Formats: sequence, structure tokens, C-alpha cells
Amino acid sequence: MNALEIVKQAYIYLNEKDIPHYFSLMSFNVEFYQTEELPWGGHYRGFDESKVFFSKFSPLIDSTVEISHYIQAGEQIVAIGNTIGLAKLTGKKFSCNLAHIWTVKEEKIVRLEVYIDTDAMKTALTSA
Repeated sequence: MNALEIVKQAYIYLNEKDIPHYFSLMSFNVEFYQTEELPWGGHYRGFDESKVFFSKFSPLIDSTVEISHYIQAGEQIVAIGNTIGLAKLTGKKFSCNLAHIWTVKEEKIVRLEVYIDTDAMKTALTSA
């Protein structure tokens, strides 16, 4: 598979909540980044830390990612779309714009930077 096909397959696995197959597309040293303004945010390196990333947001949100388009620039792919779902603790629905920047080398994902509408997500997560 080429880089774009790998990223598209990652979204299929992610939306199916098939985390073992999702991680099968990753390099052992994969890096995840998301703003620390969110409870699951931070910089995670390697399988073990990246699984912590998932363990932090899984109890808080149930979401689906819908990508409207992709931009490929060599090893990097930008995916633009929305994450739509429910904040589990508040019962609030959300729809947040997103941009994901993926880096794929030697047919493995080595980095994912997650950028979403942080304010919209924080609103969904708070009960006030």
C-alpha cells in the first residue's frame, strides 16, 4: 500500500474501533501529538505510550472521523474533516473540525499530529 492508502485504512480501523489492526499500520516508534488542552492531549512515543493516548479518550468520547479530503506531500498526508460523536460524561453531542497530519515511512505510520476545534471539544466535555 502507498502512504495515502495506509492512512485511509487507518481511518477505517479507527472508525470500526479495531485498535489492534489500527496499530498494525504503525511503526514501533510511532509518535502521537495532540494539544495538552484536552484531557488526553500530549506527546506520546512508541506503542505503549500511544495506547495510553487511546485509553485516556476512550472513556470520555465516542466518535467517528469523517474525512472530506486528503492532501499528500511526499511522506506527509493531511486529512481534513470532522470528528462527530458524544461526550460520554456529559451526554453532549459534538462535531469538531479537524486536520490530521500523518507521516508515513517505509509503509508504516511514524507520526500523527491531531488538530481539532479544541474549544468545541472542551465545551462538549464540560457540564456547565
